[in-house]
Amino acid sequence: MYRIIVVDDEAAITDWLEQAISEHFGGKVEVYKAYSADECLDLMARGSFHILLTDISMPFISGLDLLKAISVYYPKTKKIVLSAHDNFEYAKRAIDFEVTAYVLKSESDEILFEAMEKAIAEAVSDQELFSLTEKLKLQSQKWEGAIKNSHLQHLLFGEIGLDELAARVDGSLDYSRPVEMALLAIDVRDVSGRAFAMMALEASLAEFLKPHFSYEMVETGVSEVTLLAQFNNFSGVYGEAALILKSLFVMYENTQESFYRLTGKYVNIVYSVQAVSAANLHAKYIQFEETLQKCRDLDCSILLPETTEYKAPKPSHATNGISREIGILLKYIHQNMDKDLSLIRLADVAYLNSSYLSHLFKQQVGMNLSDYVKAERIRICKEMLTNPKYKIHEIARSVGYDNASYFSRFFKKMTGITPQDYRNRLSIE
Repeated sequence: MYRIIVVDDEAAITDWLEQAISEHFGGKVEVYKAYSADECLDLMARGSFHILLTDISMPFISGLDLLKAISVYYPKTKKIVLSAHDNFEYAKRAIDFEVTAYVLKSESDEILFEAMEKAIAEAVSDQELFSLTEKLKLQSQKWEGAIKNSHLQHLLFGEIGLDELAARVDGSLDYSRPVEMALLAIDVRDVSGRAFAMMALEASLAEFLKPHFSYEMVETGVSEVTLLAQFNNFSGVYGEAALILKSLFVMYENTQESFYRLTGKYVNIVYSVQAVSAANLHAKYIQFEETLQKCRDLDCSILLPETTEYKAPKPSHATNGISREIGILLKYIHQNMDKDLSLIRLADVAYLNSSYLSHLFKQQVGMNLSDYVKAERIRICKEMLTNPKYKIHEIARSVGYDNASYFSRFFKKMTGITPQDYRNRLSIE
């Protein structure tokens, strides 16, 4: 519905216009009346209007003065002049204020209604353009945020250096100075829940960070955010700055409480009392991740990796130094050999970022995750090939290959012979 305001100092004309426009356009418009320019400005100050229809000759504040004020303060409002004067000078000045139409009171109602239709069409066009512009702006902001997040991820994962980051990202932090660093882990169950939890976490942090810090929140995992922050007043860490930096624990504790109020969930936080140089961000990130993994069974904890001593309970799924997370992952791999077992998919299963999962898996199992998956698939294939009842294409599907030809190439690359040759050799033996 489009809101129209009709202004004329002659009450009879104003009342007639309000009735005629309402009847002609039906529920498409909502018409308001003002008997002076001053009354019109008072109404417009209380609510937005799409179209102004005004007389020119009015006492105190003229229609031209009103057009000028509307152009300055309400530039998106479409303007139509309805005048009794066929005056070129009036028309010229009205055009200067970008009026949609200049209609004479002596002209037919159809001319007025055509002018109104034109103004409505312009308002519709403006709304569509504004909507598209806002969408493009939002999309651009999302892309810029995603690109920045990706580059900062690569820095924390040790995949790019500081010089490369500086060439790619215009950030809010000065990486020639040390930064405060924290790793925050939340409980995520599904995609929609994750989006809400991330917004709640950002709001909770902003409540306590914005008055004093510039910061970046880097999503380093499905359920993890790495916080990089710098105190804004860097004139030496004295006075207020020293007090704030000493109270980081309290700030993170308040963040936990705020996040719980918003979501009803806990957040685990690992942080350091020592600021971290940009050159050591990757090493510190790995240290934080290891601390977090050791203490993952704790709820709503705030941990200092330099002082935290934690003895993990004996894993229930594996032995020989295999953590609970990797034990769960190994079980998932063995039960889902016919599914997608890419690093990205397995990182989602383990609720770890892919870079850290790759590091942790090799550390505990002694081989790369992708190599382990390939080896397990070959082991299963060899077992199935010993049984004649399984056809080659059935074996291929059981280990995630829909194309038997592609499966044969994979098998030969891993073993040096095709699946059929392997089966033939077994029958000879």
